[in-house]
Amino acid sequence: MPKIIVESKNNQYGIIYGKIDDYNWYALVQEEKVSYGINPVTLERGWGKVSRLFVYKKTCTKLIPEQFIKSVIADYRHKWNWLENDQKDLIAKLVNYLELRYSLKVLHNKAK
Repeated sequence: MPKIIVESKNNQYGIIYGKIDDYNWYALVQEEKVSYGINPVTLERGWGKVSRLFVYKKTCTKLIPEQFIKSVIADYRHKWNWLENDQKDLIAKLVNYLELRYSLKVLHNKAK
């Protein structure tokens, strides 16, 4: 099971960022499911809350330590621009986590 860490709190725009295993990520999570969001079951476009998702790894090189090389494994901006096939399970777990986390926050706020 991947370890998911949220490094930011939801702000009024729904932007969240954090880490999953050795990867960094940021996502835009909508309050309601949208037609251009990631479907958490199929990972295809359609009826999900996550409308943007970028998952990458930062690594330093020994030759130029101040520069970072980014390895992108997922890039979704209303459609998939890039998705590594061997990382689909990791991405599915992150999308489902974000859907569930945001749903619980909405329920918590409505109960007040």
